Amino acid sequence: MVEFYERRRALSKGERTRERLLRAAVDRFGSHGYRATSVSQLSRDAGLTPAAAYAYFDDKESFWRAAIAADLDVLQAEIFEAARRDERPLVGLMTSLVAGLQRHPLARRVMVEGSPADLQLVLAHQLFAGITQRLRGVLAARKAAGLLPASAEPDQFALGLETVMFSLVVSVVRAGLEESPERIEAVVALMQAAAGGPPTFEERHR
Repeated sequence: MVEFYERRRALSKGERTRERLLRAAVDRFGSHGYRATSVSQLSRDAGLTPAAAYAYFDDKESFWRAAIAADLDVLQAEIFEAARRDERPLVGLMTSLVAGLQRHPLARRVMVEGSPADLQLVLAHQLFAGITQRLRGVLAARKAAGLLPASAEPDQFALGLETVMFSLVVSVVRAGLEESPERIEAVVALMQAAAGGPPTFEERHR
C-alpha cells in the first residue's frame, strides 16, 4: 500500500487524470460492455467533461483498448505472483488465470464475448507474450541438456504451448467450466509431456 501511494505522488496531474479515466473505463466496460458505453458516460464517471477526456483518448475504441491493457496488467501481476509460489507453475498459472478472470469483469468479458480483434489484443499482451518468452528459454535449455529431441525448435514449441494455454482458458471460461479443474490438470499434463516433463526445481526457482 505504501508503494502505491509513493507511485501516486510521483505521477503528474495529467497522468493521474488519465489513470482515473482508465479506472472508469475498466469498471464501465466491464459491467456494461463496449456497445452500451459512451465516452460521455466514461468521462462523467471520471468527473470530467467529454472534451477533457478526448485530450487523453482519441475515441471510444482507444478507451477500450487501453482499458483492456490496463486490466490485463493487473491480472498479470496477480497470477504471475501466485504461480511463482506454486510447486506446479503451469498448473498454478492456468488455475490462477481462470480464477483471476472472476475478479476482472472486463478481462472476462473480452475472453467470453470478445471479437477476434479483442482476443488478438489479449494474445499480444505481455500476459501471454511473457509466457511464450519464459517457455522459449526453458525449452532452449532443455534442448541443450538433451531433454528434447535435437530437431525440436524451442520457438515453435513455445508458441504452440502458449496457443494451447490460450485456447484452454477461452474454452473453460466460455463454456463455464471453471469448476472443472481436472481439465486444466489434464491439458497441463499433455503440455509437460511434450516439453520433456514437469519443471525442475531449478526451473521453478530461476
